[in-house]
Amino acid sequence: MRKIVMVIIMALTLDASAYRYDVNFRGITLGEVTDISTVKDLYLKAKVTSRVARFLLGKDNLIYYGGEKPKIKKSKFKKDKKMMLYAFSQSLSERPKFKRYEISNIKNIILSCKDKTCEFIYYKNNHVDGKGKISFDENGEFVRITEELTNFEIVRQ
Repeated sequence: MRKIVMVIIMALTLDASAYRYDVNFRGITLGEVTDISTVKDLYLKAKVTSRVARFLLGKDNLIYYGGEKPKIKKSKFKKDKKMMLYAFSQSLSERPKFKRYEISNIKNIILSCKDKTCEFIYYKNNHVDGKGKISFDENGEFVRITEELTNFEIVRQ
């Protein structure tokens, strides 16, 4: 009886952060993200799973960040220049039909969501500097984000 109660409690507490996600760059899997809840702080931590990537990076973790650089030791940091994490964070919390976010005088993001897909366009100096799509499943849980210009994506396994 005790085991059944524990299994039920574990099943009820599962959410999107319980999934694992692959980090792909130009078709090559670099690593694995186990916790997407950090996107609210504008960073994602991926454990490098590719031996080639681990050799080239010289680190075990890859931190993709959009705001302030997080203080995580023994990690390779990659700045999100296309504002993908900001759009991702907003789509997880709000999912607006159409909204324009002013980042600064020269930077803004347009986020538009329909059904199970959100699209974002990042403008810098009134030119498109990044765009992509964010997909959700029928339960509204995150499945994939793709930045089209750099061919960077995070996909649920």
